[in-house]
Amino acid sequence: MRRAFIIASGGCQDGIGSLEALQAVTEQVATAKLKLERLVIDPLSVGWEAPVAKNHYRSGCGPLEALAYAQTQLREGAFDAVLIEGTDAVKTGYPREERQALMEIYGKDYPITEAYTDLARQFCHEQGMTFDQFRHLRDLVFENFRRSAPEKSVDDSWFQPQTELFRGVDCANPYTDYTGGLLLTREDLLGKFNLPQAAIEVAGVGIGYAQGDGVDYLDELATYWHLEKALYYANLEAELNFAEAFNQGKALLEAYTCYPVVPLALLLKGQFVTSWQAIPAWLQKHSLTLKGGMNLNRAPWNLPALRGLIEMTQALATSDKYLGGVQGNGGLGYKQGFAILRRNA
Repeated sequence: MRRAFIIASGGCQDGIGSLEALQAVTEQVATAKLKLERLVIDPLSVGWEAPVAKNHYRSGCGPLEALAYAQTQLREGAFDAVLIEGTDAVKTGYPREERQALMEIYGKDYPITEAYTDLARQFCHEQGMTFDQFRHLRDLVFENFRRSAPEKSVDDSWFQPQTELFRGVDCANPYTDYTGGLLLTREDLLGKFNLPQAAIEVAGVGIGYAQGDGVDYLDELATYWHLEKALYYANLEAELNFAEAFNQGKALLEAYTCYPVVPLALLLKGQFVTSWQAIPAWLQKHSLTLKGGMNLNRAPWNLPALRGLIEMTQALATSDKYLGGVQGNGGLGYKQGFAILRRNA
């Protein structure tokens, strides 16, 4: 079966960054008259409950779902190339009232911060952890982000509690503008392109779905069994154990960091650690993110995992590590995705 490779990527946040390399290779696809499929990650403006259009993806796991689809279609020869793209101007493109209303996906009286607080409470129950123990891990998680992004300053006011379990710094901030994309092709077509950097293989993608999302499914969501499933299938497809490779210093990681409960679940369900008691020592030694995660390296609404894939692709092109793992998390966690990227010799 033919392998799928990322051959170009680019992103731009608040006017900083470049899409030139991505556009140049996409033009090569057109010049060669290759069959190109476009997949779009929906912006906030589409609305959470609106029907999902063909070739469109929604939620924080959407970019991983798009990547899984692209990989399958390329392997089967349905397309010669696939462009996964997304753009959203959450910072400048919405009046404040409209933006706030669009983000009330669980209703006006149940903000996402409270929903994730309830999820974290149930997660603590599942793990046999007190709330104080969770807050301690929460603090260590954010310090881990800061070590990956030492140049990013944080206003002291963001350290004030927002809910019983989260401070402002623990909640991802999507108030930014971002556009980005990934271009993929099949292994047998790599020779047709003049590439700006090394092609990166999509070694494995796993997706896991819970039965539903929201407050009625907290008991199931807090078990994160569907995250475990996503990790299992990504590892199976890539024919490796990502956590083992990462802990041995062979890989990079971009956890989904919307709220600390999500990366904590990743460490446990991905078997990076054997128990939550081992997490503090792990956080001292390893980095959860490339550049501080969604808290310090922001991307709007449905686009953080797309930004993570783009930056992981670029990091692997120059890193001494040859594997990269990127997590996606949709809604209150009802969709989970994990992608393993690989730079080949």
